Amino acid sequence: MIKGILFDFDGTVGNTTNLILTSFRHATQVVMGRVLADEVMIKSFGLPLKECMELVADKPEQVDPLREAYREFNNEHHDELIEDFVGAKEGIQALHDMGIRMAIVTSKKQPMCLRGLKCLGLDSYIDAIVGCDNIVHSKPHAEPMEKGAAGLGLKPEECLCVGDSYFDLQSGHNAGCAACVAVSYTSLNWERVMNEGKPDYVIDDLRELVGIVDKL
Repeated sequence: MIKGILFDFDGTVGNTTNLILTSFRHATQVVMGRVLADEVMIKSFGLPLKECMELVADKPEQVDPLREAYREFNNEHHDELIEDFVGAKEGIQALHDMGIRMAIVTSKKQPMCLRGLKCLGLDSYIDAIVGCDNIVHSKPHAEPMEKGAAGLGLKPEECLCVGDSYFDLQSGHNAGCAACVAVSYTSLNWERVMNEGKPDYVIDDLRELVGIVDKL
């Protein structure tokens, strides 16, 4: 029986793709003197910001300045650039009405995730948030999803894992979640999501989770 859902945030619950890519372009222009292709950043979606910048920096000493420039721009423009996904609020509200407990398990810091939830009017439905500032090991390690389930007072096998990246799904599988669900509207390479994430279900809209919960 499914009692809880462990959601990724960026690209799953909140549409932050434009916010992330705009912040990334700004940071690389300021620090590296050029704007890198969006695909470079997209490949790192799902990783903590430090790891993202380690992948794109020309040299190690650029990593911290890249993170600082990114965060400054992201913080200033967050509320105007974050968007919702069609059906996300309706799906989450329906799950809440069913008595399903929900957590966000994200690679961003907890306070920024909460800010995003408030912007989208979703904060009242979420029972726990696990951010990169609450863990030792990031996705695809099991720890983030394990902590998300624990934050709901549940075991991973009582929860669904829902995400847009293979890192999310791998973390869910590693934690022993009942099933892992991929959202089809991901910006990541779909073949990699399917081959490396190995989702048990694929959905086009978070409202479809109601049927999966009923089935399981």
